[in-house]
Amino acid sequence: MSNKPFRRILLANDDGIDAPGIHILERIAGHFAEEVWIVAPATDKSGVSNSISLREPVRVENRGSRKYAVHGTPADCVAVAVRYLMQDSPPDVLLSGINSGSNIGFETVLSGTVGAAMTGALLAIPSVALSQDKRQEDQPEWHTAEVHGVPLLQKIFAAGLPPECCLNVNFPNLPVGEVKGIKVTRQGIGKVKGMTITPTADPYGEDYFWLRVEHGITDLPQHSEVAAVAEGYISVTPLTWERTSLEAWSTLSSQLNSLS
Repeated sequence: MSNKPFRRILLANDDGIDAPGIHILERIAGHFAEEVWIVAPATDKSGVSNSISLREPVRVENRGSRKYAVHGTPADCVAVAVRYLMQDSPPDVLLSGINSGSNIGFETVLSGTVGAAMTGALLAIPSVALSQDKRQEDQPEWHTAEVHGVPLLQKIFAAGLPPECCLNVNFPNLPVGEVKGIKVTRQGIGKVKGMTITPTADPYGEDYFWLRVEHGITDLPQHSEVAAVAEGYISVTPLTWERTSLEAWSTLSSQLNSLS
């Protein structure tokens, strides 16, 4: 009789099924489930948030036992897994990642890693997105995420995953022994300052464009993800699809609701 807490864990990501982060996450998930399923994009789908392929078919390749590559978005992967591939017995938990680079602040709105976890929450699957912070020019400190991933998830599972939201985890860009601990955080604005568009031309003279997120120096608000990770902590943020500004809602309600 297995002493693992879950029967089935589903893994997804946005970096693609062959990315190193999902292989690390597979080893971590093996500590917690009898079955680890991988249903991930066939190619890199970073930046697609939780978009769904509503106007085009989604193709699925079997890559081995309980392993599938989906020609679609991370959210497509979760939907195909929960509503088709695993419909006889849905996963107990969804883990998304481990992403190469942080998903902090506004990045969580763009992130396919977080999008997969949000889709899991929408489908009533307790979900956690995990990312390894890094400098843009460097490789991630994967060993940090791998070593701290198991004890972190043990604590999260023991505490219980909150309903109708997903958890967004970011490991700091530090060696294993320099991580200070865990902080429960708020999303905040993070490090995104805008977007850049770089025009270029193909060999036939036709224009095309590269879009990139622009990062910059940011402040470090108390309780924010960006502050916790910068200070050397693992950040854990509960996210939900409710994005209403309560301050603006209150102001607009008082100004507009009385108008005929």
